[in-house]
Amino acid sequence: MHNNETECPLCGCSSELRHGKYTGYQEPDTFRIYHCPKCNTAFSLPKVDTSAIYENIYKNGNKVPGYNRYWRYAKFIKKFTNPFEYLAETEETYWGVKKALSITAKDKKSTKILEIGSGLGYFTYSLIKANYDAVGLDISQTAVNQAKKTFGDHYICANLFEYAQLNVESFDIVILTEVIEHIDNPIAFIESIIKLLKQGGRAIITTPNKSFFPKEIIWVSDLPPVHYWWFSEESMKYIAKRLNIDISFINFSSYYKNNYKVVGLSSLRDGHLPNPYFNKCGDLINQAAKSKNALKLYIQFLLTKIPYATIVSVKLKGFIKKTFGKLRELLETDLMVCKDRGIVLCAIMQKPLV
Repeated sequence: MHNNETECPLCGCSSELRHGKYTGYQEPDTFRIYHCPKCNTAFSLPKVDTSAIYENIYKNGNKVPGYNRYWRYAKFIKKFTNPFEYLAETEETYWGVKKALSITAKDKKSTKILEIGSGLGYFTYSLIKANYDAVGLDISQTAVNQAKKTFGDHYICANLFEYAQLNVESFDIVILTEVIEHIDNPIAFIESIIKLLKQGGRAIITTPNKSFFPKEIIWVSDLPPVHYWWFSEESMKYIAKRLNIDISFINFSSYYKNNYKVVGLSSLRDGHLPNPYFNKCGDLINQAAKSKNALKLYIQFLLTKIPYATIVSVKLKGFIKKTFGKLRELLETDLMVCKDRGIVLCAIMQKPLV
């Protein structure tokens, strides 16, 4: 193939080069971004070792944009009486999982759940507090040790592929939130998850949603090589078809009805490149506004201690978001409104009954 094309690592189709020097997570790295017309998947090349970058993220986690919220959740989540409800109200990722569980897990106590990529442990903890029989799995011993120290002995350090071989058909549900876009070989990864599931079991998978955005948008996912993929609904359907499993998607209209969201596109178009997060020495150069976000979360916690205050604050927040969103719609033209789909997709893949 000539220089502006390459084979899609997911489906094998010829894919078009959309950007030759896209910003990498760490200076001075840049990456080529390709789009596949067959499975509607975007991916970055070259593939590189990410271990040093992840080590730097863990060292600076509470300051790294995007990741800093995970550290806030881990710090504050035990203060909430209903942490799963709080997370579902805060992010569409967790709302999608909550909605999927309401469909797939009718009996909480008898439903065995594995969260893959449990990281700091707060989401597995929130599932347990919601009376689910859940355990977390992560490949990082550092993350598992910290999760156990904070939330108890509910976590396993293991490689998924090895763990799946030893625990065939052990779980009713496997959950992956914002994990699959990091994985080198997603088809093999999900194939191992299917091994873990009992007959009729389900995998609940969330990931940034390429299907929401116009085709000319190059990349709306974390910077490569931290995110290797930007998947669409078509991407996930392709994976399900390859593995001969059923797939469905969560409709987010109820979430966005109460959490109005508009996404501006002008800063995402070609020519508007993001900034890297680390310099070539591994120093953080793109820092999150830690104090503001932490204060916001602490105020939300305090409101839970006042009768009816949480309900009022949720409604007020929804009203403010919708008001400003509608105002943006009047003043701007290059934006999209989240409705039945948005920036995150939530797929449910079901293992067949034999």
